[in-house]
Amino acid sequence: MAESSARYLTVATTRKASLKGVVFDMDGTLTVPVIDFPAMYRTMLGEDTYASLRSASPSGSIDILHHIETWAPAEQQRVYEIIADFERQGLDRLQIMPGALKLCGFLDSKKIS
Repeated sequence: MAESSARYLTVATTRKASLKGVVFDMDGTLTVPVIDFPAMYRTMLGEDTYASLRSASPSGSIDILHHIETWAPAEQQRVYEIIADFERQGLDRLQIMPGALKLCGFLDSKKIS
């Protein structure tokens, strides 16, 4: 009994895991970050509200989408248009991170999507 358990353990631990896919966050991983988030937040919130929210957060970061979900629909629409504008500007300046194309080619060659 112990011999068969040991054999099973050896077989089970020597199998390789099969990687089927990879998920990337774009900014700073596959692309060079080009969106000025503090400027976007100041445009959306105004200088005083932006400074107040940053100082109230232990990490200094702002969960902007969570924050604006309490706003009136018209104000949310205004802010989403600001976000879309900053993202369009970011697309115009988009740069691929060094090594990203080589990495994607490697993943393609291994049929990892």
